[in-house]
Amino acid sequence: MSIRIRPRPATSPTWPGTDDHLSHPDWCARGHACGLGEHRAQPVTLRVPGRGVVVLTRVLAADGSQHAEIRTRISLAPGDISARAHLMRIVTEFDAALRRVVRPQRRTP
Repeated sequence: MSIRIRPRPATSPTWPGTDDHLSHPDWCARGHACGLGEHRAQPVTLRVPGRGVVVLTRVLAADGSQHAEIRTRISLAPGDISARAHLMRIVTEFDAALRRVVRPQRRTP
């Protein structure tokens, strides 16, 4: 698996006539979404060459809430029956992973 973080541009691109007067979180990539009321970090890409890609982006929404946007692309097994079985495994694994990561963290003394 390889991990790639896109470098922040030397200058902050903005959509014409947008948000230069707004304050940005230090992690904001300062793209066109800032003018739409949200801030987005540079995406982090996890890649298994030839098999799959996961792209994670930190987002600060207009209402002040934060979330992680996660997009994924996974190559399916060849053939319809195998692809369906593979999809079921993917859904099962994502369901288990989602339940683990949304669970409140345990505090250690």
